[in-house]
Amino acid sequence: MSTLEGIGGMRSIYHDADYYAKIFQAYLDLSSRLSLLKSWVETVFPIEVVNNLPTVAPGTSLRILGVGPGPGEFDRDMLAQHQIRYPKISNVVNEPMPAYVEEYKQALLDRPVPDVTFDYREQTFEGYHGDWKREAGRQRFHFISAISVLYYVDDVERAVMNMHEMLEEGGRMMIIVSTDENGLGRLWTNFKFFEDTIHKLVSTDTVRDILTRNRVKYDVVRMPSNVDISCCFEKGNEQGKFVTDFLSHVIDLENSAPKKLVEDFFSYLGGPECSVREDGKILFDNSADAIISRK
Repeated sequence: MSTLEGIGGMRSIYHDADYYAKIFQAYLDLSSRLSLLKSWVETVFPIEVVNNLPTVAPGTSLRILGVGPGPGEFDRDMLAQHQIRYPKISNVVNEPMPAYVEEYKQALLDRPVPDVTFDYREQTFEGYHGDWKREAGRQRFHFISAISVLYYVDDVERAVMNMHEMLEEGGRMMIIVSTDENGLGRLWTNFKFFEDTIHKLVSTDTVRDILTRNRVKYDVVRMPSNVDISCCFEKGNEQGKFVTDFLSHVIDLENSAPKKLVEDFFSYLGGPECSVREDGKILFDNSADAIISRK
């Protein structure tokens, strides 16, 4: 099936950074993921990640790299757990979207995180990795996180292995992507033309295959969650329009796509392949997997 670029009148949300940020927030507002992530960070993350990180020498910092952390809500929760064990932390924030970097900085002004130094790298991961390779006396990281970002890199395998290269011996890398069975994975598999040169379908199997092929040890931890998409089926609901555009990855899907395609999309979106109906709500499965590898 052709890609999005081959269908006239349809544009990817990744070509409009401001619109992407707006509709992604609309999606998060309806999703249970943020609250579940917060709980997961407080209960599972310390056991699976923090307690397994290497010991650092007295007076030195735990070195962390966050790839594509957005406005940093999840980063701040993870930092709170790291601080229980590590008194000093150096945190590199590699986020290419200027609006997210500003939100990240403002959040730290509103709620400072003591004893953590922040280094903001407003560029793609490919660009940052290139700069890191050229740095004299470059330092590797004890922990690297990449949460829902592999969909947007140029070469997924190269990005994963470049992050692995940047790990300190004994370090951990945590990649979070959609499960192979969740609604997003099934939606994007069924409507492959929503992919374009910026966005790619990446799931747990994609990352697992890369790590296995390169003989990298890893564990997979499931993070179940859902999002109430009932508003997507309410005519004239603005939040529903935003969430529809986010899930399809198309700007103004209903007015820019062929009528039959829109009908097929909504039928599949609300069907049993992607969603369940419970107490009058349509709940879309957006479960994720945390793939935690070690060096």
